[in-house]
Amino acid sequence: MFLEVLAAAIIIGLVSGGKLSNLGNLNIKYIYLIAAAFLIQAGIEFLNPRYACGGYPYLHVLSYFLLFFTLGKNRRLPGIYIILAGTALNFVVIALNGGRMPVRPDVLPQQLAAVMAAGRGGTHQLITESTRFQFLADKLYVALPYQHQLISVGDIFINVGLLILIIWGMRRETHCCK
Repeated sequence: MFLEVLAAAIIIGLVSGGKLSNLGNLNIKYIYLIAAAFLIQAGIEFLNPRYACGGYPYLHVLSYFLLFFTLGKNRRLPGIYIILAGTALNFVVIALNGGRMPVRPDVLPQQLAAVMAAGRGGTHQLITESTRFQFLADKLYVALPYQHQLISVGDIFINVGLLILIIWGMRRETHCCK
């Protein structure tokens, strides 16, 4: 849902008189660490189904430490505390479940569920009876016209914070958040 939230934020920002070019003035510190965290997670998703490696859950947790550091350094920007709260909610359920985000198995394609059941689900795994903090897992089913997704409560917080940050950033000419 990241792309949908990004598009909605940009549209709302433009309709409310903001400029896309103003986002360059946000002065997000250590933005490259956010990119590194997402590259780590994308790499896990790509490599784990293909290659067995016991280190993937540790890399997943490491990616969250990069996010926490970066969010902390940017805490003065509007929406960051909400993004931080969502990231923390996702981190808790991931850390307590072996470094993988548990997902609802009943709405997954059978082939994907089989991959996850075999322990090859990248950053995700199936919810089982032993899953801790299931209420924070990817359990909320969102049916978009072009795709279906599972999201978590943490994802909702992250998306709301991102929406606030982008709209605020588009509506401001300069930002001084040191």
